[in-house]
Amino acid sequence: MKQPILATVLLSVLAALPTLASADYLFSAPPRETPEQAKKYYQPIADFLTKATGEKFSYDLPISWPTYAKNMKTGAYDLVFDGPHFVSWRIDNIQHTALVKLPQPHEWRIIARKDDPTVNKIQDLEAKRVCGPASPNFGTLIMLSHFTNPVREPVHVITKGWKDGYNAMLAGRCQATVLPKTNHLQYDPQGGQTKLIYQQDPYPNQAFTAGPRMSPELKERVRQALLSPAGQQAMAPLRERYSGGKELVNASDTEYAGVDSVLDRAVGFGIFAY
Repeated sequence: MKQPILATVLLSVLAALPTLASADYLFSAPPRETPEQAKKYYQPIADFLTKATGEKFSYDLPISWPTYAKNMKTGAYDLVFDGPHFVSWRIDNIQHTALVKLPQPHEWRIIARKDDPTVNKIQDLEAKRVCGPASPNFGTLIMLSHFTNPVREPVHVITKGWKDGYNAMLAGRCQATVLPKTNHLQYDPQGGQTKLIYQQDPYPNQAFTAGPRMSPELKERVRQALLSPAGQQAMAPLRERYSGGKELVNASDTEYAGVDSVLDRAVGFGIFAY
């Protein structure tokens, strides 16, 4: 009776070996979209890379920000697309390599209502209400990074999306809001409603990074595949959302150096604090 049982076990082990031996690279991005939206943006990229490289790329939608952070920190993701602060953290801490990025620089502004005489510079925001998306949004973290005294730092009023924060400020729910420069110019092109109280120096934009399970040769193949006409087409929904349709360009590790310092202010995010 023992031999059939042993044979069954051995056959099970042998059947599993091809699966264990075959490469399956996990691609992910932050849980910023609905599952339907995420599939629209990211699944075509995984499918394209599988076809273009001959390696299997699977897209994983994390169920929450803490899950995303945990998986990122433990190295579960082989290919990731997200903001420059996370790109920088992975390069510095888990041996990721920047591949391609959105072409436009990240330019953040903090604005206030034009008729508010109490707020004219960023220092005036101490202990005042400031609208912005929830942590770990890059713009929100940049705003908070300018305040080192927790007693005097701004009161963060969480809003959903840049237009929501802008409208909340105009309605008096907060005295300032953080948003990208492009959005500010879109919402108030003539400067009739708002005033600029701070503009951050430009940062590199969102990017794809590849982890250490991918060989240098495979990383380069992925880079070139994404930069190719077919790759740009696979990224078309993503490009339309984040760059107005502009094509992604080559990225380098050095341009993201030090950007992850803003994660020190990721209150409630926690996973990067230890």
